[in-house]
Amino acid sequence: MATVQPVGCNMRHIQPARRGDQDIPARTADKNSPMKQSAGGKHPSENRTRDVVDRQIHHELTKTRYRSLDLVDLMFGHLVTTNLARDILDRLLADGTVTCKEAESKKEAEAHHALNAAYADAVAHACLRSDAPPDETSESETKYHWCWANFPPIPINENELVAFLSSVAGNALSIARSILGDNSLKPKNRFAVPVNKNHGFPLSYKRDGEVMRPDFMILPLGAFSDDEEPEVNEAFANFTAILLAGEFRSARNAREGLIQAQRYMRGIKRAQPWLRFATGMTVGKDFVALLRLDCSGIECIELLLTDGRGCIEFIRLVLGIVLADKEEFGHNPAVVIGKKDDSVDVPGLRCAYNPHAVTSFVNSDFTSQSAIPPTFSASASESGSSCSASSGLPSANQPSATLSAVCKSRAASTGPKSGPGDESNQGNKPKTTKRTTKFRAFIPVRMYGRRCLGILFTSNSILGRGTTVCVFAASDNGKTHFGLKTSRQGVTRAEDQVAVLKKLSAHPSHPNFIVPSKLFDPKAEDSRVDSMLGLIRALLDEEMRQLQVENCFLTVTVSELRRPVAFFWSPHDFVRGVVGALLGHEYLCEIGILHRDISENNIILSPCRGGLGTLIDFDMAIAGRPNMHKNSPPPPRVPKKEILASLLQPSSPLPVTDSPYKTQCAGTTPYMSTGVLRGEPHTHYDDIESFLYVLVLFFLSYRGPLRREVLERARVQGFAQPVGEGRLPHVTSWPDMLERWASGSHEEISYRKAGDLNTISHAHFMKQLYPHIRSRWEPHSQSTASALGVLIARCWTMFPCRDLKVAHTQFIQVLQEWLQQYAGDESNYTYPFEV
Repeated sequence: MATVQPVGCNMRHIQPARRGDQDIPARTADKNSPMKQSAGGKHPSENRTRDVVDRQIHHELTKTRYRSLDLVDLMFGHLVTTNLARDILDRLLADGTVTCKEAESKKEAEAHHALNAAYADAVAHACLRSDAPPDETSESETKYHWCWANFPPIPINENELVAFLSSVAGNALSIARSILGDNSLKPKNRFAVPVNKNHGFPLSYKRDGEVMRPDFMILPLGAFSDDEEPEVNEAFANFTAILLAGEFRSARNAREGLIQAQRYMRGIKRAQPWLRFATGMTVGKDFVALLRLDCSGIECIELLLTDGRGCIEFIRLVLGIVLADKEEFGHNPAVVIGKKDDSVDVPGLRCAYNPHAVTSFVNSDFTSQSAIPPTFSASASESGSSCSASSGLPSANQPSATLSAVCKSRAASTGPKSGPGDESNQGNKPKTTKRTTKFRAFIPVRMYGRRCLGILFTSNSILGRGTTVCVFAASDNGKTHFGLKTSRQGVTRAEDQVAVLKKLSAHPSHPNFIVPSKLFDPKAEDSRVDSMLGLIRALLDEEMRQLQVENCFLTVTVSELRRPVAFFWSPHDFVRGVVGALLGHEYLCEIGILHRDISENNIILSPCRGGLGTLIDFDMAIAGRPNMHKNSPPPPRVPKKEILASLLQPSSPLPVTDSPYKTQCAGTTPYMSTGVLRGEPHTHYDDIESFLYVLVLFFLSYRGPLRREVLERARVQGFAQPVGEGRLPHVTSWPDMLERWASGSHEEISYRKAGDLNTISHAHFMKQLYPHIRSRWEPHSQSTASALGVLIARCWTMFPCRDLKVAHTQFIQVLQEWLQQYAGDESNYTYPFEV
């Protein structure tokens, strides 16, 4: 993101933030771009340490960080107008809450002139959204320097910061009531500090192994007691409940705080995947930044509190936050939220004894691979508190008393925060322990008119489709379940998907793939339809064409729900699933559809004992010629020496043009074929090669099946993931030799896979792999471990022998022969789904 600019930084325009790093073009309509790696949609067995996630987040956000300097107006302008904010600032000048001096002489400025200059500067920069900023009318010409009297001193204390923000909001609300003559204005939200300062924040998507705790947050009034000195209910301090997460930075450098806020927003999106967008804040020595994150990037406005225009926008921001409904924070009105009380073990924060030690996260080019830095947390203030009777929020006349009552009985902060992926301050950290925390989770109970039983899957991160699948039951006493899938599709992809679904509807159905049905057409005039650039960012058609930002539509589909592969009951159960998916893929090729996204998540297992699996998810599919898998010569192979030579050459900078961009490839990185990873045309052979990686990675991802009672309970719940759960107990991390398929550039991963599949080295690969198979499967059955070694060796050897061009029938024959040969081993497992 852009760093804090000189006076006049809050002009209202969208401008790409360029920091000298090599940007990867955003995706829109007409031109290909290099492939991006995403921090979402990862298999739970993949490496999820903090530095890995941070690198992926950085890669996702390249070319998608925007200075959106009308962001406050877009989010809260209907609640707090510029005129109202100016009048409030006038009152605050009069009572001494804000002061203004002439910058050169340091003399008290004429309030009327300074206020008019600030207002004129704000009005001059109305909503203008383009790549080029409007003409400057900088207030620096008048040389005014503004100051907030009660802004907390450096180093900033989080309790005092929340006290300051709350007092500004409370005073602004009281003044707004007086100016508007409307006493019905009521606060709906409050600023708050996390109650527990020594442990992580619950529900930060546990499978990532993250331990995060925002410095401050926004919670609805229902999270506070009704006392005269309201206290926050600790149960609400979790990522499913907060509306906004914030970070403060004592230094002038805004960059570190902005990046930390991005991590918090990612946590919010993963815990609340139904959100249209997530919001965050960063507060520093003399600035406040607001961020909004959606699937196409991040918008940010940075307000200098020494700037008159910045002061006006700051008033609009804090007052808008306390008056806003949850929709202003990204909630989808088509999703009805309920609550559930539960408990979870929360890891302790690693704390260094030096409270002023801060490690930089990034260099000036946003390219560092180190972990997110710890943050300042000085001793907490325990001063008294009072609330303004007129506003219901703490009074500005008592700056330290704010939600310090909210923070009563809180332990003082003991130093910088960090998580399990951090490598800073390793030498002087005391040991911390887990703490069982009760929490109130806010979960969807109805989505688009259907009763929701829980979330089955979410790949929400920062960018991307943000696919989420929720479970709902049919009207047959829960015997049948359906999946409701929401995802964001680019304009071009949405058109491709329509063509695929149209082609599928013209052919007979097939038992080995499931065609979803759409709830509504994203191209139709429908109030339920939203687009990122239209509804969220409020861009006109002409403005969308000017910006290199992908416009995405929300798509909602419904399909029959079957068993995810993680709930297999025997190895043979999964192998039959792959056989069925291959049969479904073969039929798709016959009718002229290329799937292009073969992964573990897109194969589901049969509800019947001995049944075959099914292929799902046509989001990345494209329509082509029928029988594409027959009588088609395989594309030429690139020799291994050429691949290696291309990797050793220095990469040239990407060209910067005015042309829009779109995605070049499709698939999930660990399962992509070597050719697709190199950018070669995607064929049906690449999908079949992806089936091989699905097979190999599956048996290295699990330590046998789940217990019978767990599987039975999961079926009753529609296989929905319970709130607060991390990865399933039988999931295990991939060995390093396979983790290499998920990390690095796509060219590097392609080279590694090609080396493993080489006709010379494939035997050595299997020799290294077999001990990992034994360690996962021998505890269940020694014969099963041996049988799986045979299965993987046969399939792995088949591909280099056929130059990676394996037909459906050849792959299916190997799998069926194995099922027949080792049928007796399935008696070591018990089928758990008898009715």
